[in-house]
Amino acid sequence: MSIANTQYGPQKGRGKNPQAGPRSRRRAGAACVEMAFVAPFVFMLVFTSVEFARIMMVKQSLTDAARDGCRAASLVTTRHSSEAETAARNALKGTVANYDSPKVVRVNTTPAFTASPELGTSITVDLEVDCADVSWMPAMFFAGAKLGASATMVRE
Repeated sequence: MSIANTQYGPQKGRGKNPQAGPRSRRRAGAACVEMAFVAPFVFMLVFTSVEFARIMMVKQSLTDAARDGCRAASLVTTRHSSEAETAARNALKGTVANYDSPKVVRVNTTPAFTASPELGTSITVDLEVDCADVSWMPAMFFAGAKLGASATMVRE
């Protein structure tokens, strides 16, 4: 009994079958064409998912930074609103590349103060970043889109 003819019938592609070669080459060509059509969509889906996760991470970091800046501004030991801005910017060190640039990260403390405000005053810290400054995608995809966060606390 030869290996090509067993009880399960002839095994195609084994032995000296003249049709096995050209057919498998045609099938390989079809697989290449299918891959060429499908691969761009798969890569686009993967990169879009990664970019969406990155934007959500930056949004959460902005929220945390706004809280840190607002907490610094609400303490009685804080004498100037720039201390709150510094605290907010430092919280963004690991997420935003140019965290110390006023053009990239815009911080607004309301009310802005140069002397210690009264106890019980509500202090709000707003942060804003352009998506194009924190995205890994080209700027044309996020034309004009902004990410922002805000936190409000009472002066202690």
